[in-house]
Amino acid sequence: MTKNNPVKVYLVTGFLGAGKTTLLNSLLQQFSTLRNIVIENEFGKVNIDASLVSAQVDDVYELTSGCICCSLDNDLLEVLGNILQLEDRPDQLFIETTGIADPGNIIGMFSMPEVKAHYQLVSTICVVDAENVEERLEQVTEVGKQLSCADVIVLNKVKGLPVPALLRLQQLLEEVNPLAFITATEDGCVRVSDMQPRERIGRDQAPPVASVKTAHKINTVLFESPHPFDLNMLVFVLDLHFNMYSEQLYRIKGYVAVPNDPQKYLVQSTGKYLHILPVGPWGDVTPASTLVFIGKELKTATIERILKPAQKESVG
Repeated sequence: MTKNNPVKVYLVTGFLGAGKTTLLNSLLQQFSTLRNIVIENEFGKVNIDASLVSAQVDDVYELTSGCICCSLDNDLLEVLGNILQLEDRPDQLFIETTGIADPGNIIGMFSMPEVKAHYQLVSTICVVDAENVEERLEQVTEVGKQLSCADVIVLNKVKGLPVPALLRLQQLLEEVNPLAFITATEDGCVRVSDMQPRERIGRDQAPPVASVKTAHKINTVLFESPHPFDLNMLVFVLDLHFNMYSEQLYRIKGYVAVPNDPQKYLVQSTGKYLHILPVGPWGDVTPASTLVFIGKELKTATIERILKPAQKESVG
């Protein structure tokens, strides 16, 4: 590839034993005509499957001394820098995280200007085991965070699962993350076309259910308002509360209107990063604000109270 083209990045997450490496192998086989590099992050992991390395990967970087979502931020940045120094840059980079990773900070890292200039995060993929995803959600906080950060959720190991049980699991995953595209597989084999994020927030689409309550305590709150936001105040209140309640508030995504501004603004947060960027005019759509909050035991009244100081009475 030319040095002017950003390296496309796929982030693969999921709890221990969910089938991340199998899914990664499936993707690499389909991308075999491209130059691919893998960053593998597992505690104490020596290597990934030898046939995977020799057949579909041009190079593998192993980070085994810690989790790249926290203690190895600098190590990951160093590897990303080393990749850019290669004589033949890769077309694509695949990052497989440790099973207990909170991927939010990794996602945020790819929004940093110095990283975004050379890398494009295409999709965050979370693999879950159909046999135990409900139990894991109740027991392990990181599983909820992995699911809430995903663009695509792969419900793996569904072979033999009765149709009613499969539909119930898909509904559960939609409740945990109404923003994600969900697909099911028996053996981790997926189509590349299914790994591209789908836009789930739009004025012409049905909104997610507000204030979904589930046994695992992860829920979604949908905030909709015809009123615009003061952009500076919105950044302040979201950044303040997202950092203050990082263990409870996992993700924010949506669009907001700003007074006297024809642009609509995309709001996104993952990990410790918050971004609000203009994404084009509203066109024929009446400007309005729609935000989705995903987290643990969130309350609609609390979200409304947090946002109220940043709202204006009407669109200018």
